[in-house]
Amino acid sequence: MNQKDRLKTILELLEERKELSTEELMEELSVSKDTIRRDILVLLNQELVERYRGGISLPVMKEKIQTYTDRMIANAKEKDAIALKAIEEIKPHQVLFFDVSTTVQMIAEHLNHEQLLMVTQSVDNAFALSKKNKKSDVFLLGGLFDAQSHLIHGEATIEQLSTFLFDCAFIGAAGISTNGIFYSELTDIQMKRAVIKNAKKVCLVVDSSKIAVETSFKLAFSGIDLIISNQPFSKELKNKLEDQNIEIIITEE
Repeated sequence: MNQKDRLKTILELLEERKELSTEELMEELSVSKDTIRRDILVLLNQELVERYRGGISLPVMKEKIQTYTDRMIANAKEKDAIALKAIEEIKPHQVLFFDVSTTVQMIAEHLNHEQLLMVTQSVDNAFALSKKNKKSDVFLLGGLFDAQSHLIHGEATIEQLSTFLFDCAFIGAAGISTNGIFYSELTDIQMKRAVIKNAKKVCLVVDSSKIAVETSFKLAFSGIDLIISNQPFSKELKNKLEDQNIEIIITEE
């Protein structure tokens, strides 16, 4: 088993057990202590695990993640304003990606364009996009269905992304700070990385409730081209984003 496969297995085991000792990892993977130490170091550097005496665990959540329904209701006016601004980025004949995000879903609800190919792993987005955009095509990615979040996920879903080249991808986040962009699940990070890899332009939409929020899993700013929010960022965060050549649009300015 190569390192990539071992790291994937370690994270899958942690999802089930929450924490693992070094000895348990050696036994599960049938490798030496030195090999496990190198694997743990990689995961620590990516901030995907935390170390405790004798082993590793998943990072502790710093903020409670609301249910999808709760998030749809919260800050609806602010999300509407962000969505309307995001739609200005859309042009005819484009191939677009719509992430599983309550703010991105607002974009889907308001969008009324023709001659688009719109791709999503969100069942809610697919319904919303198909209502108004009668002369455009909606592609719902296949895979495992998560009834709570109304999304399709898994390796098959990620693999399908490589067959597209998106003119623009609209993604959301659980939080954003000077340390990066944050998500509540490892699968969120894997999906976002695949989307970014296959997009000419990536637009991150975040309302004010996500600013200065950090959760379990972190995504770097690299690959993000535009961030739209309803509230100005702190000077530190604004400078960080500008250093990365990321355009910032604030709807309430």
